[in-house]
Amino acid sequence: MDADGAEVRAYIVALVRMGAPEVPGPPALAVPGGTAAEVTSVARRLALRALPERQRRPELTPEPTPGLLAVSRSLVVDVHPSAPGWTTAERERLAGWVAVLIEHRGEDGVQELVRELDEG
Repeated sequence: MDADGAEVRAYIVALVRMGAPEVPGPPALAVPGGTAAEVTSVARRLALRALPERQRRPELTPEPTPGLLAVSRSLVVDVHPSAPGWTTAERERLAGWVAVLIEHRGEDGVQELVRELDEG
């Protein structure tokens, strides 16, 4: 399997779709609470920075890969400690930016997001 390729993404999406049960305990990544607007602002900034220069258009939201959108929702957005208080629209907006970040930076992008939120 190519670690950066479509096979890995397809595998992760398949795992998400299987609906693995949540395990009680602390989350794998400790993330501070925050408003959807705060978290989305950081994710958006990091995602835009991760895009190749020719694709950077801050006035437009890049179209996330559908499979990565599911990964973004399941593994990042839905496990954020403040997510239960966000609207569906807020969660979807954040999921889109996180999916773009994952597409261009992979797990490093998620780690960077967590660091930025922790420092902010």
